Amino acid sequence: MTADLIRAIKSLGLGFEQSRVTDTAGAIASYRALTSGMGALLIPLLGVTPFRVTGQDRLDFLHGQLSNQVKNLPEGGCNEALLLNAKGHALAQMTVCRRSDDVYLAVDEESGDLVAKHLDDHIIFDQVSLENVSGSVTTFTLLGSSATELIREQVGVVPEEGRFAQYPLQAGMVLVHPSKRTAWSGFDLHVLTRDAPGLLHKFVEAGVQPAGESVLEMLRVEAGIPRAEREAGAGVLPQESGLEGMVSYRKGCYLGQEIMARIEARGTVRRSLTGLSLSGWPGPGRHEISQAGKVVGRVGTVLEHPELGVVALAVVRCDVELGSELWVGESLAKRVELPFLQP
Repeated sequence: MTADLIRAIKSLGLGFEQSRVTDTAGAIASYRALTSGMGALLIPLLGVTPFRVTGQDRLDFLHGQLSNQVKNLPEGGCNEALLLNAKGHALAQMTVCRRSDDVYLAVDEESGDLVAKHLDDHIIFDQVSLENVSGSVTTFTLLGSSATELIREQVGVVPEEGRFAQYPLQAGMVLVHPSKRTAWSGFDLHVLTRDAPGLLHKFVEAGVQPAGESVLEMLRVEAGIPRAEREAGAGVLPQESGLEGMVSYRKGCYLGQEIMARIEARGTVRRSLTGLSLSGWPGPGRHEISQAGKVVGRVGTVLEHPELGVVALAVVRCDVELGSELWVGESLAKRVELPFLQP
């Protein structure tokens, strides 16, 4: 991140906390503006790690490492994929974009180091090169009722689901694709960091409100949309955490594939993604969820929502009924249906 981008972000009233753009003072105002009909929010996602994967074996190599299709993606195509471990647990989530001369990976939630180490460890005789370009590429997400029209105005076309578009900005290009981070229409934009202040100001001039990740998390949680690094991780399968759409059952061998095939054949899992309404803040960390002294699940994201109070996304045993009394640390909790709210 350059000094110019830092200045641009701060000039718009946003701050930083642990390398994330924050809007603690204005998060609720941004939330209420969007949900009351304001057009769109633009949020820098500084935790996204971008990679370029090149070399003649890049498609075969990534196809064998990630949970979703890579070889069968057309040029200009994109999807969301997971990095699984040998037990089929979802460790990281990313967007995969196939371009003519490389594959662009945008790894979410600061899992870049984990993904880089895994891929590097598995490049043996493959003609593959993995380049971390986080020093030169920055990611934004645009969401809201006017997001689609804004993209049409800026890009000229609106990329459909499963496709990306590239359009010029200053001396470089912006890569844009639909994203499903909340229940609102949304697009992720990946831009050269040197051009990021220009993109930020261009959207602000078009009437877009800049915001931080606090409001994004409010909107994501109320919609019941999981992220691998928050709701999954070691010990949690994609099918348990609402991430099954990022798994291909028809692509052949890849890490974790045997477990995925077994789950497909069985047809069910014992846990599922759910919402929790809590009596109070349970404290930091990933808490276990108990019922009558027995562990029945684990908590993912916990936050204080302006309309809902303290709520969480969690993975809980399927036999725990809605409305059941549960405990998360010292906080009383109740299982509730997702989504918590809809636009």
